[in-house]
Amino acid sequence: MRTRALLLVAAVVLLVPMAANAGTTHATFEVAGFVFPCPSHTYTVTSGVFKDVLHESVDARGINHFTETSTPSHVRLIDENGRVYWMRGAIWFGGRADQILTATHMLNIVGPGGVSDSVKLVERFRFGQLISRDFGTCELP
Repeated sequence: MRTRALLLVAAVVLLVPMAANAGTTHATFEVAGFVFPCPSHTYTVTSGVFKDVLHESVDARGINHFTETSTPSHVRLIDENGRVYWMRGAIWFGGRADQILTATHMLNIVGPGGVSDSVKLVERFRFGQLISRDFGTCELP
């Protein structure tokens, strides 16, 4: 899980300088087929998308700053018993191109009885050092 999240963070850090002064962009990506392994259940996404909003700017010193927020939209999951769940929450990345980055993954898997499981991961990359805190019940796919 952490390896995949770190790769995503690295990709964002590498791509942001290429799109300097781009302003705000919107995108969506399909998540059907993603699997969230958790201690009590394994959830498979059957439909839905994540909507992304990326905002970039350059400060007076010429340093690129960015934020990206990804939110689930109609993300439907099923467990190994065929029960239906929905994903709620957001993933947020933010930082600046001079080696400071924060990422939060706060996602809940919600069923008829409320929150069943969660992905809760906070990462901070600063000047070559990664600090990561994982306090959810599931792993990222």
